[in-house]
Amino acid sequence: MMNSIKTTSEITDPNKIGRYCSIFLNSLSTIAKNFNAKIIKVMSDGLIFYFPETYNSSNKFAFKDVIECCLTMITANIIINEELHKEKLPSVSYRISADYGRVELARSITSQNDDLFGNTMNVCAKINSKAKPNSVIIGCSLYRMIKSFSISTEDYQFEEIGEYLVGFKQRYTLYSVINGNRTNKNQSNKKKLISNMKYPQICSSQMNKESLLSIEPEIQQHKYPANIMLVDDEEDLLVTYRSFLDDEDYKIESFTDSETALKHFAETNVDYYDLIILDIRMPGLNGLQLYSKLKTMNIAIKVLFVSALDALDEILSVLPDVKPKDIIRKPVQREYFVSAIKRALG
Repeated sequence: MMNSIKTTSEITDPNKIGRYCSIFLNSLSTIAKNFNAKIIKVMSDGLIFYFPETYNSSNKFAFKDVIECCLTMITANIIINEELHKEKLPSVSYRISADYGRVELARSITSQNDDLFGNTMNVCAKINSKAKPNSVIIGCSLYRMIKSFSISTEDYQFEEIGEYLVGFKQRYTLYSVINGNRTNKNQSNKKKLISNMKYPQICSSQMNKESLLSIEPEIQQHKYPANIMLVDDEEDLLVTYRSFLDDEDYKIESFTDSETALKHFAETNVDYYDLIILDIRMPGLNGLQLYSKLKTMNIAIKVLFVSALDALDEILSVLPDVKPKDIIRKPVQREYFVSAIKRALG
């Protein structure tokens, strides 16, 4: 938040100071969580959050979530200020900075709150002031990761806007990010997500340092039509399947390792997923074995198989509750893939 001390000092009603901060903080917290970010710290004038899924440097969608999250936060500025003006509060302007790299997650023995440490965190904090009001700035490391996925300029436009001096000699290039030229269904989803934000009251008596560090935003999550898990040991196929579903607004999580997928399913609410899509031939735990284990945890879970095998009869004999319509043959065609998923979801 820009000029937060000056702005709040001009608000004479202490209760309205709490309201001013809560509208800003809860709005951005809502957006961050909807893009799978983990909020580390809530301060009186800002948030610190990170994206756990970016640990997988080949996960294109995790990195797109980072940029989409930041740009959605900027889009929300108009909505946030409309809410502030309804309550006769001043407008808010803010900057968003992001970068990519290794960080350390730590917790002191006297606190239950995690914190981020490391050079990436330091750079991200330092470059924030170099962004223009209500804009996104990213470091060179994140820029290189995004560009490595060959994301079209129809999605995002980047502009080199300066440098950050690391030490005495090393210069670190900085980039601004804006939405690209393409307007599609995702834009309407973004507006819908923003318009559903809530603004709970925070009284002035709560606005001390301890409570600010522990505010848990009251969030109305974006409602996805379905939660889907994809499991295939070939990363490029997972990317293809996800691209088939780009326009369907499903919440999708993908795994190249069946054991990891099983562990994740076991640790998640067993009713969370509406549909599981499995490759059959996978190393270690194959798709049929994974299917059996998933069914022991949730017998009602819906499962589709994707396979190039010509052993349909054998599969049906081994798993009598699986029907021919539950098996998608490779090579997969987009129209058939989407149709099979919609049919399975009913």
